Amino acid sequence: MLDRNFFIKLQQLPAGAENKVLTVLEGQYKGAKALLSAGEVVWQRGKDLLRQNMEQAGLFTDYIYGERELVICGAGTVALALISLAERLEFNITVLEDRREFAAAARDAGADRVICAGFAEALKQVAGDDNTYFVVMTREHQCDAVCLQAIMQKESAYVGVMGSRRRTELLRQKLLEQGISQAAVDRLHAPIGLAIGAETEMEIAVSVLAEIIKAGRHKNTFPAKLCAAALKAEQPFVLATIISRQGSAPRDIGTKMLIFADTIVASIGGGTLEARIIKRGRKMLADKEKKDVWEKVDLTGAHQEAGYMLCGGMVDVLLEYVDPAEEGFT
Repeated sequence: MLDRNFFIKLQQLPAGAENKVLTVLEGQYKGAKALLSAGEVVWQRGKDLLRQNMEQAGLFTDYIYGERELVICGAGTVALALISLAERLEFNITVLEDRREFAAAARDAGADRVICAGFAEALKQVAGDDNTYFVVMTREHQCDAVCLQAIMQKESAYVGVMGSRRRTELLRQKLLEQGISQAAVDRLHAPIGLAIGAETEMEIAVSVLAEIIKAGRHKNTFPAKLCAAALKAEQPFVLATIISRQGSAPRDIGTKMLIFADTIVASIGGGTLEARIIKRGRKMLADKEKKDVWEKVDLTGAHQEAGYMLCGGMVDVLLEYVDPAEEGFT
């Protein structure tokens, strides 16, 4: 069983550190679990049993990354469309814009943070890391160049600039002249977006976000929405995590879902997989079954359930009972 402290500690993890959850899946100490930050245990279940089993084969490691940061330079119509889409995919969105009325429009569109200042000055307030995605779509070539000069010297997961092939080629040349390395310039996505024949603002935003998703390095398996729901909960719920898969399956290892008696938060892929896991999770809640459950779901078609599409793989899901009333270590 998990407790509220586990989710509190998740929210307190320092950015930039190597954060991970370790769970023993096999052997005498099956179910032992710990949350580590920079190699130090900050929460554990099973006392010191996990440390004794950290090298064993049956250990599930769930790396925890920060939320994906989307930094948009410019707040024109395409940027507003991009904000609308990225918000639905739970990016943390920062917009840089030097015109007050456009900055206000970005805030109204759903940006989490808006910096209204000159682009060079605004970018000094953005650190950048391997989970930060920079999109440059300002009103003119010179502003693009100012942004890229600063951005290309920061750590990032993605840098893209909107413009014609000729315009973006001129930007590449200017960056090289300014001393930016050829390797860094080669990583620039220009023109920005996947080639899907996009024409309207929303279509261009779709192509840009699709390219960002394709280029993505890290996806947070404990998204803010899920943690917020866990901390807000007053009644017990079940945390479901995909811990292994073979063949075709709808979602990656580490994907999570919260199961409540009358609702769910997030998704592990829908269809047969999700239906089975929701049913099993709600049985745990009804029976107050507090021991961990390992559920194997066959998606090969051998046990097809009416009305659900099957993917053709095998998925193992760990279900953990969470009681918000419990405090301290279990």
